[in-house]
Amino acid sequence: MGTTTMGVKLDDATRERIKSAASRIDRTPHWLIKQAIFNYLEKLENDETLPELPALLSGAANESDDASEPTEEPYQPFLEFAEQILPQSVSRAAITAAWRRPETDAVPMLLEQARLPQPLGEQAHKLAYQLAEKLRNQKTASGRAGMVQSLLQEFSLSSQEGVALMCLAEALLRIPDKATRDALIRDKISNGNWQSHIGRSPSLFVNAATWGLLFTGKLVSTHNETSLSRSLNRIIGKSGEPLIRKGVDMAMRLMGEQFVTGETIAEALANARKLEEKGFRYSYDMLGEAALTAADAQAYMVSYQQAIHAIGKASNGRGIYEGPGISIKLSALHPRYSRAQYDRVMEELYPRLKSLTLLARQYDIGINIDAEEADRLEISLDLLEKLCFEPELAGWNGIGFVIQAYQKRCPFVIDYLIDLATRSRRRLMIRLVKGAYWDSEIKRAQMEGLEGYPVYTRKVYTDVSYLACAKKLLAVPNLIYPQFATHNAHTLAAIYQLAGQNYYPGQYEFQCLHGMGEPLYEQVVGKVADGKLNRPCRIYAPVGTHETLLAYLVRRLLENGANTSFVNRIADNTLPLDELVADPVSAVEKLAQQEGQAGLPHPKIPLPRDLYGSGRSNSAGLDLANEHRLASLSSSLLNSALHKWQALPMLEQPVAEGEMQPVVNPAEPKDIVGYVREASDAEVQQALTSAINNAPIWFATPPQERAAILERAAVLMESQMPTLMGILVREAGKTFSNAIAEVREAVDFLHYYAGQVRDDFDNETHRPLGPVVCISRGTSRWRSSPARLPPRWRPATACWRNLPSRRRLSPPRAWRFCWKPACRRALFNCCRVAGRPWAPR
Repeated sequence: MGTTTMGVKLDDATRERIKSAASRIDRTPHWLIKQAIFNYLEKLENDETLPELPALLSGAANESDDASEPTEEPYQPFLEFAEQILPQSVSRAAITAAWRRPETDAVPMLLEQARLPQPLGEQAHKLAYQLAEKLRNQKTASGRAGMVQSLLQEFSLSSQEGVALMCLAEALLRIPDKATRDALIRDKISNGNWQSHIGRSPSLFVNAATWGLLFTGKLVSTHNETSLSRSLNRIIGKSGEPLIRKGVDMAMRLMGEQFVTGETIAEALANARKLEEKGFRYSYDMLGEAALTAADAQAYMVSYQQAIHAIGKASNGRGIYEGPGISIKLSALHPRYSRAQYDRVMEELYPRLKSLTLLARQYDIGINIDAEEADRLEISLDLLEKLCFEPELAGWNGIGFVIQAYQKRCPFVIDYLIDLATRSRRRLMIRLVKGAYWDSEIKRAQMEGLEGYPVYTRKVYTDVSYLACAKKLLAVPNLIYPQFATHNAHTLAAIYQLAGQNYYPGQYEFQCLHGMGEPLYEQVVGKVADGKLNRPCRIYAPVGTHETLLAYLVRRLLENGANTSFVNRIADNTLPLDELVADPVSAVEKLAQQEGQAGLPHPKIPLPRDLYGSGRSNSAGLDLANEHRLASLSSSLLNSALHKWQALPMLEQPVAEGEMQPVVNPAEPKDIVGYVREASDAEVQQALTSAINNAPIWFATPPQERAAILERAAVLMESQMPTLMGILVREAGKTFSNAIAEVREAVDFLHYYAGQVRDDFDNETHRPLGPVVCISRGTSRWRSSPARLPPRWRPATACWRNLPSRRRLSPPRAWRFCWKPACRRALFNCCRVAGRPWAPR
């Protein structure tokens, strides 16, 4: 997306008003100006009445244009960053605000929205019970599908053996050499308790597999079986692993084929004809994960183009609702698909998306933009909005978008999509799924120390969210074509009842995954006279070779094998059907009665801040994909850049003035970060003397007090995150993400050593070494981390009651632009304010 700078002359009074107003809401003046322009344009485009407009228009002819060429202003650090903050409409701001909202705030609101009226609730439960009962009473599927279903049921992810098989499925297909594959088999199979599974499954295939795993598990675990001779062991040892490798490889490929429609789009279209004749529809997806290179993105682009041509010809004019469609993954079309590369995404990825959409329109087949990780949601909405206002796509309703019910933002995303459909005068296809990246979303939030999770921590909350979102989609049939992707009998039945009995073609459809949902939806697709529900179902059909199915296969294994999965639980005959098809709203209310509050998070999933338990806090991070966080950060960075840092020797008495040398931003010579004066030999000697004199006081400080000082220093550093980030970026050339990581690591060290002191130290047993002198030379930005080095060794020496003093040797003059004294000075100040009597520097 091209950008331009438009100069606007303002008097000083207006400028101060803007600055004051922006500071009150913790935003920059540039953000406020852009937001005001954006809101005004939105009102004009929506034909809203503006009282001031007639007067402005009447006087416009008499005004002269006194605008002049903008003059070059002094360099202002982080101004370019502030100008990249995106303005937001009210509906988009609501989406961002709900990103990581507490579950105790989100769930109570969802309960009322998801609740079914009593008659509908009873009818939904009755229908769900019938569907589940028929599904459970069906004979075990024959052929490949039955084998895989039985295998997955027996070796669930709750068992060590199930985890071993999943690990094999994840890794075996991508290991090219036989030796490494054999080593993996030895590692994953040899420790399994395969005996416990013998005879438990009615499937002959599973029992045969169990005996094989029992045998091979022993075979690869030891060569010392007393019942076998040494020679036989050697023979089996030489030939056994390749045989096992071949067998496991075949089993994994069998499982892969269960979830993939075909290796090519032509094969997939041919395989789909059988179920299409029964009334099913298809949406094809070319397998593959995010592109890592431009060549990857180009290959995916060609694959999508070829698929659209093939699907379009097979559709033969059936249209977007009756005919097949395609799903595309935006991360496959660009290797830098993220908020940090917003301009590149708009300039490079969007033309590819537009090209594919125009091609889909040519054949009149639906095209759905697939859902991905939470940090990519809002940039995908920007791409969707731009696409919806393309003149070449006006009047065409084949644009689709996928939303995830497990995201706390989902209800607000629907509000925005309804507004977008209204403004663009079209009907959008919206596929509602529960979400397939739950584990990675939880892990990412914990690793990055974010304030909360973007997803619900309990599956039952997701089920409630799904129903609430389904009701919102069904409420606007002229703007939204709902596509409900679910394998849950209760969810299916609830939507069937909510949509009413007066179904008409094009009202809505169900969706399921190939290889997972067909048995359930065979009761749904078909005529009422044949005992069916007469509702359409579209099968999500992955297409690709064994080499490309890996990540998709793992997600399907996780979904099938999870203990909370309906697909897994329906096969458990010990589970009562009433419990299986229970209303999630009632389940959440029952939980609330037991726990005293609705929406409490899962007890075994602590917030990222509490990841390490009560003894130690996780350092707080910053979400660089969140527009609100970016706006606040840009304001803080601009303010911190106004301060000129001075790094002087830190002694007990005031130091004499001396020659100050500038510290220059290595990326921008115009940016003077601050000034530094090196310590003289006399000042170094004075620092050492002071350290020795103050050592006895610090040696006598109780461990609990020392731990408290380290904790306070960590809190101070965390509170000054934007300031420290700004110094790291300007002085050391760090990226924003690296700067956050540097500060977080420093904070983590302080928390860690504070815990060590508090729990393990005693002044009687932990004797000090005495004052410690740490000497380092000035380092280039490629060699060391300015934020990390001092907190690493200083907390350690503080724990041992040593008083550290530090001196930096004079570097060659050519290196002086890379000094980092400003950052170290800021960190030392945090430690001093926290109460640590650091020795002078």
